Amino acid sequence: MASSFPMDIPPALSDLISTGDTMYAALSSTVPEYRFGFLRNITLEGIEPYLRYHMLAIGMRPTLVFGGYGSLRQDLVSPDSPLVKCSPNILVTAFMLEELDSSYGLPGWDASRSQEELSAIFAVLMATDVPTIALNTFIVPFYSEIGVLIAALDVASQVTRLNDFVRNFVREHSPRFCLMDWDRLAHRIGEAEAMDYRYWYISKAPFKRPFLDALARELVKVVLTLNGRGKKCLVLDCDNTLWGGVIGEDGIEGIQLDGHDYPGRVYYDFQKNVLQLAERGVLIALCSKNNEQDVLEVLDNHPWSLLKRTHLSAFRINWNDKAANLAGLAKELNLGLDAFVFVDDNPRELELLRQVLPQVTTLQVPDRLYEYPALLLRDGLFDTLIISQEDRIRASLYQTEAQRRTERNQHANLEDYLSSLGQVAAIHAATDGEARRVAQLTQKTNQFNLTTRRYSDHEIANFRASPDARVYTLSARDRFGSLGLTGVFIAQRRQDTAVVDSLLMSCRALGRQLEFAFVLECMRHIVADWQVQAWEAEYLPSAKNNQVADFWGGLGFTLLEEVKGDRRYRLPASMPEIASPFFIHVERE
Repeated sequence: MASSFPMDIPPALSDLISTGDTMYAALSSTVPEYRFGFLRNITLEGIEPYLRYHMLAIGMRPTLVFGGYGSLRQDLVSPDSPLVKCSPNILVTAFMLEELDSSYGLPGWDASRSQEELSAIFAVLMATDVPTIALNTFIVPFYSEIGVLIAALDVASQVTRLNDFVRNFVREHSPRFCLMDWDRLAHRIGEAEAMDYRYWYISKAPFKRPFLDALARELVKVVLTLNGRGKKCLVLDCDNTLWGGVIGEDGIEGIQLDGHDYPGRVYYDFQKNVLQLAERGVLIALCSKNNEQDVLEVLDNHPWSLLKRTHLSAFRINWNDKAANLAGLAKELNLGLDAFVFVDDNPRELELLRQVLPQVTTLQVPDRLYEYPALLLRDGLFDTLIISQEDRIRASLYQTEAQRRTERNQHANLEDYLSSLGQVAAIHAATDGEARRVAQLTQKTNQFNLTTRRYSDHEIANFRASPDARVYTLSARDRFGSLGLTGVFIAQRRQDTAVVDSLLMSCRALGRQLEFAFVLECMRHIVADWQVQAWEAEYLPSAKNNQVADFWGGLGFTLLEEVKGDRRYRLPASMPEIASPFFIHVERE
């Protein structure tokens, strides 16, 4: 079983390599490789033991391929290039300005020539089929060549300008392009720990171990995000976690929470970062041993409480044990426990939770309270490459779901309840505006996902452009409101057969029989367009998708073979002999 990320590394390089070898030997032979390609003008082979160690720690088998020096364009386009041959899952640039522009650092140097060179390289990168590309920024000099003088043109300002160009390019072309911010890493670690000037001059190897480890960790964060391993729900204790003190004893006026003075300012700044996560679509929940009304009064009425009741997707505020409450939250939100991060100040509570629910990632409020605000940001647990409209309104979507649960309790059986919802399913070929959300769902959806194939927006674009592929989306609503874009269906044509590549649905759309209406409508479209004679489909088991193991059989597909849990199905007729649910109205193009 893979360990949690991030992990501390062994202190000595020899121990790191040895531990990595042990981890590699213990890894299942069925684990597929994940390929990193490095397009570089420096020596970066030193990153290999660090990246290998952290990838193995999350249960993935890494392969690293390095391009040559000073042959950037050839490495990208030549069919004999190692980078082209390896077909990397992620391509990582590693450029130093000293090698990119021979005039770098001379009096009067400006970034124009370097920016032109980068523009040309980025254009070539855009034309490749690499699904994910990580671009590095450049390290702003630690020392000023003009001393205390403020000049119109200095190296630091020009490097900053170039970094702004790189960041803007990534912003405009995300999520296919992402950022490896060398400048931020180097200045966070510090010059003495990041830069190895001796080996830079000897062998063009500019970085020390802490920087290489930090860069490896940043790359693994991207890999986790692309493979649906990011966390989805932040669960918070309240007393001495959201504020200082105990609300039941100190009262709303006595707790420590304000925007000016220590320690209240620490909790205020921590809440700022909670709201930043909520803005990115992370679900926020509370799990606290407290009187419910006391806690809600703080959220509703405390002048310095940034977190409000409207930010919450769910809460358990009672005197029950927290493990049971977390399990209840997981059931209510329809999420796996491994999607949860729980923050508490009590080490005994956290230790008990680790024993009972080891799937949950736990974080403790640090003893050095001034380090607390950065707790949620430092490890990238909630990182994502895409923020969709559904992310921004996710809390309200889950709050509306609570209204549906109340409605469900008023009906004697499930069919009556589903009939009462007035469900509408909008099903059509994915549009340009939906493409990013489609990629996001392939990267994040785990439970209702028949094949768990992860795709970048670039790969989705290739599917949409191909005459032999179709990408459909499902957006659903009912009388309580919209569920957003919740389903994706991808099929490919192979002669007279349509092959289902991917079928997945967001967890909040489950239990409504929308999946049947969705699949049947997509199949109707494809049969009409392609005139196929048969369908083929697969179920590829993962740690989380057991609930859909029999989906294709339930639609009337015949099981052709099963190998190590992988099932392949076929339907000789053009359509399944099953009717779309009568209580779902399908909106057609």
